[in-house]
Parts: sequence; structure tokens; C-alpha cells
Amino acid sequence: MKTKKIQNENGDETKEDLYTKTVGEFGKWQTLLFLTIALPIKLTMPWIHFGIIFLAPKTVFRCVKLNSTIETLNSTCYSDCVEYEYYSEFESTIISEWKLICDRAWMANFTQSMCMFGVLVGSIVFGFISDRYGRRPGVISSCLLQLITSSITPFCTNYWSFVVVRFGLGASTAGTMMSSFIFLMEIVGPAKRELLGCVYSMPLAIGYALMALMAYYLRSWTNYSIGVALPSIIYLTYVFYMPESPKWLISVGRLEEASIVMTSAAKFNNIDLPSSGMLSVVETLAKKGKAEIKTQRKATYMDLVRLPSLRIKNLCCCVVWLVIGISFYGGTQYFGQTSINTFLSVALGGLVQIPGLPLSAYFSKRFGRRVAIIGMFVINCICNLLLVLPDAWFYLKLVAGSIANACGAAAFSVVYVYTTELFPTVARNMAMGASSTTTRAGSMLAPFFGELNVLASWLPPIVFGLFPVLGIVACYFLPETKGKQLDDHLDES
Repeated sequence: MKTKKIQNENGDETKEDLYTKTVGEFGKWQTLLFLTIALPIKLTMPWIHFGIIFLAPKTVFRCVKLNSTIETLNSTCYSDCVEYEYYSEFESTIISEWKLICDRAWMANFTQSMCMFGVLVGSIVFGFISDRYGRRPGVISSCLLQLITSSITPFCTNYWSFVVVRFGLGASTAGTMMSSFIFLMEIVGPAKRELLGCVYSMPLAIGYALMALMAYYLRSWTNYSIGVALPSIIYLTYVFYMPESPKWLISVGRLEEASIVMTSAAKFNNIDLPSSGMLSVVETLAKKGKAEIKTQRKATYMDLVRLPSLRIKNLCCCVVWLVIGISFYGGTQYFGQTSINTFLSVALGGLVQIPGLPLSAYFSKRFGRRVAIIGMFVINCICNLLLVLPDAWFYLKLVAGSIANACGAAAFSVVYVYTTELFPTVARNMAMGASSTTTRAGSMLAPFFGELNVLASWLPPIVFGLFPVLGIVACYFLPETKGKQLDDHLDES
């Protein structure tokens, strides 16, 4: 197997190059782990994050018993109404199950906010587990939590137990996504990481489209929840075959274990084992890693605020991530719940993402990260504003909403790379953590922006259409990183 030589200033072989030569860049071993770990995780994630579209769909209700007479006016609340009837495309929803209408209408969107709050908390908790105890425990523990909470969901007997379980589901998906992504990025070679970033997002789009098909046949919130839970059974197999990241094992000094994993990877990829033994290679990698760490000054969160160059970048990145969280999650949920054909809208929204993601990667590489994100914000803005059109323009709204959804997903995939490149190595994880926190805050607020339609039907599209303008302004103050070498130290930024 041929690999590209990567050398440092002294002409020595770098740690990345040595690792790639030993286990392969993206061989059968890496491909198998991607298909069996990342694929199930990313396919099922939209069913939880965007499940509210089918758990609490557009519902018309009427009072059927008011002062001993039959009431015929739809969606009208009465203080002395004894019983309501609910009409939607589903046999039962959480709205009809727990009477989430009138003064309780806010509670439907509150479940989504709690799910996104779970994502925020899960990012912190499972991030700590993944760094302290390993990528494997991070993936397995979060996957088992998803299995448990998804299995409990159909059996929730009251609203508040459902909210607690949705929080747990959100926390579990944060752990599965983050830990699995870090694991995969650590086992592939540097030349294939850009490709992996794009490929890793593709199952999400497919899963989003499949969500509409699943909901079409499972027309109750309990059946839909069972459909979400069943694929999680596959996570039990991870306990038996998922390896630990060799790079994490080396970083914590567990060299013999790293040697075993790398030997297995090399054999699976049909790469000849080093004549000096795999353990000697691992020891060399450990020495190179220690030498690199000694040259770096440790950064703190205060550096993101204290240093002028990092302060502007951090502030603008947080704004961009906040905008994506609001426009992507909020716009997608609003469009799905208000469409006259929810299934078609969601399915097309997922299908449009499939070509949109590789296109965004191409534009990012061809024109630059900043230009790509600004372009997607512009399209997202226009398409969301078109949702103010009446339902008679359904097909135009269908196309506009689907494109807005695809642009939001594409912006997410590009901004991950962009934020990584904007900050030096010693502050990169902290910057990503700060940005991720703001997008989770945005996704928590997003459902309530959709509720503005009780004041005026045109308000939510206007809000979701104008927020990207704020993101465009923030991008204007960020430098382009296309083709630039990544900084390692604070004094290089």
C-alpha cells in the first residue's frame, strides 16, 4: 500500500504518516467500522431529533360537549368545554393523548426543547466519558442509553414521564454522534478525513427521508416510538466487537492494547506487519506524541475571550452556529408540521439533502468555506421567506422548504470543518464546544418561534428567513481558511 509522505520541518516522518502506513488510510477495517457503527447511529438520529413532526403533527380539534350541546367550530378553545375531538393524519398523537391544546399547547413544543436540552447535556457528559475513559465506552454507554430510553418511550403513561424520556433520548444521541465521529476521525488517515466528514453526514439525510416512510405506516405516537426503538437493538453487538481507538490508547499510555488493535487492523487491511513488531511502532508513536505535546502551551476558555484574534472568531462562530440551530431545526420542524402533506414534505426534504451534502463539500473546496456558508444562508433565507405563501402554492412551498432544509444540513457539515480550521490545535476543542453549545441553545428556542403562528401565520417564516441574515453578517468578519495550514499554537492565530 502506497502512502503519501508527510514530513515535519526537520524532514522526519510525522506521527500521522507512520500511523497511516501501519494500519492503512481507509481500508476494509475502517469501512467495516463505518458501516456497522456510524451508519446505524446516523440513520436513526433524525427519527429522534425531528420526531416531533410526527409525534405532534398539525392537529385540528373541536369541542364536542359544551353546555350539553354539540359544538361545530374547529380549533376553538372554551373554558367550560368537557370534551374535545382531535383530527390529524394520525390515529393518535401526544397532542390527543395528553390534551396539549389551548392553554397546554406550549407543552408539545416543550418536549422538543427538552430533547435538545438533552443533546446539550449529553454533549458535555459523553464528551467527558469519551475523553476520560475512551471512545469505546463513550459510544457504547450512549448507545445503551438510547436503547433503554427509546424502549421506554411507548409505555409512558403521562406527559411528564414522556418529557423525561425525551431528554434522555436527546442526551443519548449527542453521545452516539459525537463519540462515533471522533472515533472514526481517529482511525482514518488525514487525507481521507474530508471525505469521511461528507460521507458521515449522508446517512442522516437518508434517515430523514426514511422517517416519513416509517411514520406513514406507523400512524400513532406509540407505534412510531416502537419503530424508533427496534433498530437500537443492534447497539448490543457493539459490546462484543467494537475496538478502542488506537490513538486514544496511545495517548493514555496503554501501548500493548493499542498494539493489539493496530495488528488486527493491519491484518484486516492486508498490510504487512512491521518487521520490528507492532509494539515498537506504537512506542515510536507515543514518543512522537509526547514531543509534540511538550511544545504546546495549554489554552483555557479565557483565551477565547482574552485574545483579540480568537475573541472575534469565537463570537462570530457562536453566532453562525446559533443561526443554524434556529433556522435548520426550527424551520424544518415548522415546515413539516404546517405542510398540508407532512409525509411528502419530510421525504423530499431528506432526498434533497442527499445531493446537497456532496455539493456543499465541492463548493466549500472550490470557492472556500466562508463563501459556501454565506451562499447557503442566502438560499435558506429566500426559501424560508417563500413559506409565507398560501397553501394554494403548495408545490412551490414544498420545493422551497425542502431546499431550505438541505441548505441547513449542508451549512452544518461545512461549519464543522470551518470552525475546526479557524482555531489553533490547543484551543480547537474548546471553540467547538462553545459553538456547539450555542447551536443547541438555538435548537431549544426554535420550536417556540414556530408557535408565533398563533399571532400571525406569516411570522414564523419571516423569523426563520431573517435569522440567516445575521449569520451572513457574522461570516463577513471571519477569515477564509481554504488551503491554509492549520495553526497549532496561540501565537500563530
